[in-house]
Amino acid sequence: MISYFKRTIRDNKIKEQSELSHGSWISIVNPTDEEIKKLVETHNLDEFNVRGGLDEFELPRIEEEDGINYIYVNIMPPKFERDLNTLLIILTENNIITISKIEPRFFKKLIEGSVKMVTTQKLKSLISILSLINREFETVTRRIVKNVQAERNIVDALDEKHVADLLRYEDVLNTFVTSYHYTNLVYERMMRRFNFFEDDEDLIEDLIIEGKQGADMCRSSLKTISNIRNYTLVLSSSRLNKILKVLTIATIFISIPAAISGLYGMNVALPYQEHPLSFAYIFGFLLLVWLSVFLYFKRSKIL
Repeated sequence: MISYFKRTIRDNKIKEQSELSHGSWISIVNPTDEEIKKLVETHNLDEFNVRGGLDEFELPRIEEEDGINYIYVNIMPPKFERDLNTLLIILTENNIITISKIEPRFFKKLIEGSVKMVTTQKLKSLISILSLINREFETVTRRIVKNVQAERNIVDALDEKHVADLLRYEDVLNTFVTSYHYTNLVYERMMRRFNFFEDDEDLIEDLIIEGKQGADMCRSSLKTISNIRNYTLVLSSSRLNKILKVLTIATIFISIPAAISGLYGMNVALPYQEHPLSFAYIFGFLLLVWLSVFLYFKRSKIL
């Protein structure tokens, strides 16, 4: 689907148009092959780069072909779980073009006018889009960091569900670290490639700082998850050792009377077999053996 939007400095809000005009923002969501070919022919674009905007596994980067800049960035899908989506921003001589497989959530803010975007100012429009992307990443990152801290506070009561959540958070945070790193490289290349106004350069520098802070938060939470995993492994191993110790001691205490009772169950003559107090003697002997074993375990600090 191809949509055209435009807003000039004199306009109060962005307006959707029925056809292309100079200074328009061209929003393309999940285009067909025919729409891609038409777009490539109309704006003299590189088809390979255009189709890259539909690949959700593209890393953030910036390319230039025949004076046209192709900026790939990661975005949050509408229902974020683990994987990110790709948004391609194309800066042509007359227009700014965005291509994605699904419509980003923040497009609604641009279309409704809650975030100002003057489409005739391409570089400022680019910064507006990138700022919204950074804001979404920061929101999700902070939420995950908060969840990881909550899991750390109940580390002694972690169950399988909590462990599965931590593994999912770890996967997401690793993805975010990679995305933050390559996105910051894109910002740095943009500052060298484009002639921003001084205020706009300050905004790009702020985006770089926010990206580094986001990556640092992700790494800190990854370290926390690693510490929780190590603590859980040590705790589980300790609990298992205690259980095995109890079972071993119980086996020893049970095996002693079992051996003696087994001897007296044989059909052969044995000492004190006919004595009226034989049971008392045997039971007393068992108590003495149990007490000796118990004292030995106690002295050896096994118990």
